[in-house]
This record gives sequence, C-alpha cells and structure tokens, in this order.
Amino acid sequence: MTSVTVVSDALCGDLISPADALAAMRELFIDLSDQAADNFPVVRERPGIADCVYGVKSGVNRARDLLGLKVGGYWPGNPQHDLARHQSTVLLTDPTTGRPRALVGANLITALRTAASCALSIDLLAREDARTLAIIGAGGQALWHLQAAAPVRDFDKVLIWNRSPDAARALAARSPLPATVCASANALVGQADVVITITGATQPLFDADAVAPGAHLACMGSDTKGKQEAPSALLASARLFVDSVAQALTLGECQHGAREEALTFLGDVAAGRATGRVADDDITLFDGTGLGLQDLALAGLAVRLAAAQGHGALVEL
Repeated sequence: MTSVTVVSDALCGDLISPADALAAMRELFIDLSDQAADNFPVVRERPGIADCVYGVKSGVNRARDLLGLKVGGYWPGNPQHDLARHQSTVLLTDPTTGRPRALVGANLITALRTAASCALSIDLLAREDARTLAIIGAGGQALWHLQAAAPVRDFDKVLIWNRSPDAARALAARSPLPATVCASANALVGQADVVITITGATQPLFDADAVAPGAHLACMGSDTKGKQEAPSALLASARLFVDSVAQALTLGECQHGAREEALTFLGDVAAGRATGRVADDDITLFDGTGLGLQDLALAGLAVRLAAAQGHGALVEL
C-alpha cells in the first residue's frame, strides 16, 4: 500500500501566499541555472472532445526531490457547467521508486506560479525607479498578476487596457493600487514603466514604437504555437529573457522571429550568471511560456505546508 497526499485546489489557495510563490519561483529558476533541474518537453493536443486543448507538462528537480507532471488544459464550454475554462491537476511521484506521492489541484497553482514568475522578472529586470505598472488583459489571471507584481517596486498606479472596457473597469475596481482604464494599448505602453500582457492574443496588441524607453514587458500569454502579444519588431530591439529557450522559440513570443543567441535565461540572471538590465533606457522583455517545474514547485510546497498544518487527506493506493 502507498499513502498518497491529496491537496485540493481551494486549500492550495489558503496555504500559499504570493510571497511564498515568488520565493519558490526564484529558488526554482536558480536550480535550473545550477542544472539541478530539467523541464521536459510539453505535450499539447486537441482530443476532439468538447473543443478542448489538453496538455502535459512535466519535469524533475533533483535539488528538491521533485518528479511529476501537470495534466489539464482549456475547456471553452466549462462556464455552462459552472466551471473555470482552465482545469489542471499535478501528480507528484517518488523520484526513487516511481510510486505516487501526492495529487494536488492545480488551477490556483497555475495562476500563482504564472504571476510569481512574472513578478520575478520585474524584480530582476525592471528599473528600480519604476512607478507605473500596466496590464493588458483582464481575464481570470489578471488580478493574480497585479497582486504579485504590486509589492515588487514602489508602484503608485496601475494602467489597464482590455478589448472589453467593462472587463477592464471591473479589474480596475479590484486593483491593489489606484487604477485607470486606458483608451488603447498603445496609450498604455507609452506611459508604463512595467507592462504585463496576459491574454490569448494571436496578433500583436500594440506597436513597437509606442513602448516607452526603459520599460520592462512581461509577456505571459503566449504558450502555444500561433499565439502572439508583442510585435515582432520589438523582439529585434528589446533585450530578451526567457523561462525556457526551447519553449520560447516554439511556443512563446520568441517564435515570431527572435534569434536564439539573443535569448538570456532568467534563471541565469537570478543566479548571478548573466546580466539583466544594463541601462535605464533598455527595453527588456520576459517571455514567460510556463514550465511544468513551476507547477511541481508549488505543488510540493502545498504538500509540505498541508502536512505542517494538519491539512490535506491521505488516500491508500
């Protein structure tokens, strides 16, 4: 018999704070830079059921005794069933024996780890005097990103643009900082010190020459072939940083013309092996495609916190 810990999605939200998630992402990116962890290739398919997109993200972190995978994807019709469109679950296995160790709900983990890696890029790459935070996109992950990013610099205001002005206004009402809805994406990027994009766009959302000098952009929405948030011209002029060179070139913003030799792994900056921002007028861009290892890191944290606090359930298999 094997004891498997089960941690629900809701419990993960109670256990893990944005600060915890940011610390875990910093630790993970340094582990990757140290070559103590490996992210495995993404599997993403269309099963032909419910028009869903189904995928598997997996990896191993030898420094943290983590081996496992996240399964799930996108079900566009889920609101009809009072469910979120994105659904995912993490399975952690014992690295030595392969036996299951934990099953962790990963909807909130996905939001937490994506927002935390965005915040890490801001911490490592944005100007120290950055004051205006901006976000393009007002979907389910937008508020998570604002909450994670707000403490990283002394931001004093938020700018928001979304194709639906009503959604933008709703996000502004929940923003952790005073927020203004912009009339256009170009107007937003022209005023912002830090720009987060978190959309499902397949065409650029703004013009390259509209971006303010010295801005940092965290492009978090492109995780599939064909997606694009930033203009290709910006890839040629900005300093580019990635969570995975392989994924960025095939699934992220960098699929749209970036040169591999121009990409810097964000973990190398976190570990002090690579330079981040060089000059105040640099435009830096982080291409966050999402790693299975990020999900494993927070799932492992959730299991440890649940055990320490007497939460979670044990199931015998």
